Amino acid sequence: MIVETRKTIAGTEYWDNEKKKSLFVPISEDLGFEITVNPASMLVGVGVAGGSDTTVVSEVPVLSNMTVKELREYAYELGIEISADVRRKEDIIELLS
Repeated sequence: MIVETRKTIAGTEYWDNEKKKSLFVPISEDLGFEITVNPASMLVGVGVAGGSDTTVVSEVPVLSNMTVKELREYAYELGIEISADVRRKEDIIELLS
């Protein structure tokens, strides 16, 4: 199935779903294939979200800026067990990386 994705000044771009690649047809050339208009897999009549998205999904902290206590708490949140004999900050960061 080949679907039109966008039109430009130079031509039209299509997506070939079987070969998983995009095709470009210049304006001066004829189509050498059949295109599918509004296939069932395309979202029709669904609005695109507008406005600015300010939601932070996940923020990865900078490990080198954390104290040993903060690193241990972060490891606990991630479900990583750090033994009590590991005391150096660099060793804890290595275990978290």
